[in-house]
Amino acid sequence: MQPTVPAIVFMISTSAAYSGEFAIGVGADDVAGRNETTATTFVVEHHATPFHKGPLASYSFAVAAQIDEDEDLFVGGGLHARWSPGDGPWSIESSFMPGYYQEGPDGTALGGKVQFRTLVGLSYELDEIRRISLALDHKSNARLESTNPGSETIAVRYHYKF
Repeated sequence: MQPTVPAIVFMISTSAAYSGEFAIGVGADDVAGRNETTATTFVVEHHATPFHKGPLASYSFAVAAQIDEDEDLFVGGGLHARWSPGDGPWSIESSFMPGYYQEGPDGTALGGKVQFRTLVGLSYELDEIRRISLALDHKSNARLESTNPGSETIAVRYHYKF
């Protein structure tokens, strides 16, 4: 695996020209057990400043990079939404990100380089700039290829607004 792709995503998502929220997490890939192995996974995300804030939800553009111990790599970008019902610290988030997938030497064959990641998560605000979340994502090639096993990842993430 070439470390340049995650490094580029990290530099872009944390540069002074951007603002919003940075998230880093750790979890397990292939939690549904459809593929051969479950692997520890690391996730890095950037959620830009929301382009729309409604009374219950905010919507923003986002990018993500995910790598696991099998050296599977996903890099994608798309839309992120966060719903905050009431005045409490809890919120629900979701995202949709088309992206590039590179299978590692002992990794999970997902049937192609183009994958779509959907995510749903539950988060808790620690204070005005920090929160934690539990998220479940699903990667699939949406039947663009004849093989489409899909893969799920569950992760605990730490978010920091800047």
